[in-house]
Amino acid sequence: MAINGLKARLAQGGSAVVVTLQLARTGDVARIMAQAGYDALVLDREHNLIGGDAASEIMLAALESGIAPLMRLPDAQPGPIGQALSAGALGVMIPRIEDAAQAGEVARAARFAPEGRRPLPPMFPHFRRRPISQGDAVAALAAETLVVVIIETRLAVENAAAIAAVPGIDVLFLGASDLSADLGRPGMKEDPVLWEAAARVATACRDAGKVPGIGGITEEAHFARAKELGFRWISAGHDAALLQAAAAAKVKAIRA
Repeated sequence: MAINGLKARLAQGGSAVVVTLQLARTGDVARIMAQAGYDALVLDREHNLIGGDAASEIMLAALESGIAPLMRLPDAQPGPIGQALSAGALGVMIPRIEDAAQAGEVARAARFAPEGRRPLPPMFPHFRRRPISQGDAVAALAAETLVVVIIETRLAVENAAAIAAVPGIDVLFLGASDLSADLGRPGMKEDPVLWEAAARVATACRDAGKVPGIGGITEEAHFARAKELGFRWISAGHDAALLQAAAAAKVKAIRA
């Protein structure tokens, strides 16, 4: 039973344009972002305190609207990973992954047995309350769930090839802001050292058949450069920045 199909599209060489949610607290944001053409939305619970009820409403609205909901968690603890996936997420994003062992623990927490230890809840909200057997639900979710690890330190870049080789990992997401800071160049998104690191991550993904992703960039030139390097999971920014930019542009246009 197909739920979204984003993971399959990525496996076939497609791309994903992703939006991160920090301010939103209702399901309408999922409907708006789906209508705008985004492929996935990420509920950021690393940098914000999105409550459980709000997160559940947004994820269910996303599933109904055809946009894949993922949850970004504060760390790699297996309990919250399983909880997010049981609550309706079609994937997780995990920060500060620096080696293959850490990536392997994340993959096991997000995958069903025998590959992993993802829990089996009494009911899966992903199927919009349609009756489905547990076996069919597990098969469908195994095919749809995305595991994204965030590369944001020098050590993680050095270990990118080993991380990309870990079974069960789908996307290596380069966090340009945190990585630039770890490289001693905070906020310097033009710096050649940052883009050398990005190229290394993209190569590691290509060699392992994984998807390279990037976020923390905002300039059109940076998006173009990332696409030239082969990045296919592109974070367009977070809802607060998008709202502020659109609001400022509208006022500027009216006053002109």
